Amino acid sequence: MGSVYALVSPGGSPGATTAALALALGWPAPVIVAECDPAGGAVLAGALGGHEPAATGLMEHAIEAGRNPQAAAAGLVARLVPLDTSRTRMVLPGLSDPRQAVGLVAAWPAVAMTLAGQHCDVIADCGRLDASDAQPHAVLAAASTVAVVLRPTLRQVWAARPRIDMLGQLLGSTGRVVLLVNGPGTHPPREIAGTLGVPVAAVLPADARSAAVLSDGAPRRRQFGSGPLMAAAKGAGQALRRHAAAHASASASSQFTVMGAQR
Repeated sequence: MGSVYALVSPGGSPGATTAALALALGWPAPVIVAECDPAGGAVLAGALGGHEPAATGLMEHAIEAGRNPQAAAAGLVARLVPLDTSRTRMVLPGLSDPRQAVGLVAAWPAVAMTLAGQHCDVIADCGRLDASDAQPHAVLAAASTVAVVLRPTLRQVWAARPRIDMLGQLLGSTGRVVLLVNGPGTHPPREIAGTLGVPVAAVLPADARSAAVLSDGAPRRRQFGSGPLMAAAKGAGQALRRHAAAHASASASSQFTVMGAQR
């Protein structure tokens, strides 16, 4: 089975969806980007330039998952849209209307189960984290790693602090939480990590041309794949996978120690 990697933001357009797509295109294995943002999906009208039909997506998958999670997990591939010609990087389009989010509240646990049951990794773009009941809490809980995407500015760090507290309460600790620092700002990553109490997994540089391709479907230049953003995204994906593996190993070791002490 693959692992789920969830991305959230503190708001203020830090580029979480752009980061999710950059990570996917540089991921070292087949991967699915699942748009789980209750505010609505952006990939069909953005990176894909509106060229792909929106006949199926998260809402249809959620309805099926609520009826039969096993069948929905097996049939997810039919609802995916390719991000590249190899079809090893796919996307599950998100909601086309944020008013649909209310109908997803009861379905999130089933959706999380189907995403966690895939045979490849899943990057879940969960959008802005807030206190709304429409939040995909079950998807976050199912994630091996939750990355808070933020710009290195005081305003973003200020907004991230209560959201990291929220994640700590939801997950039981902040051990699975990391930071993904994205774009220009005024504060160094080490200072941000110290302030927020969670590590910086990676830094994605300011690269307006590449970001425009991923956010708005701008034409790809020949150097797109080797540009600063895509080069950094490859390393960022590897860092997220290492963090997930290290946390899983530490958790397994802790459980083994507890079991040994109980004997």
